[in-house]
Amino acid sequence: MTYTPPEQPDPSSGYQPYQPAQPSYGYAAPAASTKRTLSMWGLILGISSIVIPIWINAIAGGVLSGIGLAKEPAGKTMAIWGLVTSILGFIWAFIFWPLLFAIIFAAAYSAEYGY
Repeated sequence: MTYTPPEQPDPSSGYQPYQPAQPSYGYAAPAASTKRTLSMWGLILGISSIVIPIWINAIAGGVLSGIGLAKEPAGKTMAIWGLVTSILGFIWAFIFWPLLFAIIFAAAYSAEYGY
């Protein structure tokens, strides 16, 4: 007894042989996130650290902007500006408070000794 293979279809007839579907689990890339929550809060805290020079706002804004930059591709621009404003707010907080205390102490000194 000899084996005879089945007849192959003619490719010009438009008939395509059956192709099993690929399993859908584990193969598809995750959908790109459109959330911008962390980036937005980082920008808000960065701006607030410039307006109200409290260094804790600058640190929180920098951390949230850094996480937003890593995890939220849709909010990349906001995250970058959040980092910039947080760094500027951090620097401004360390300039503002010593300057304010120096002015207060100078005013108190001049009021006490009459300069």
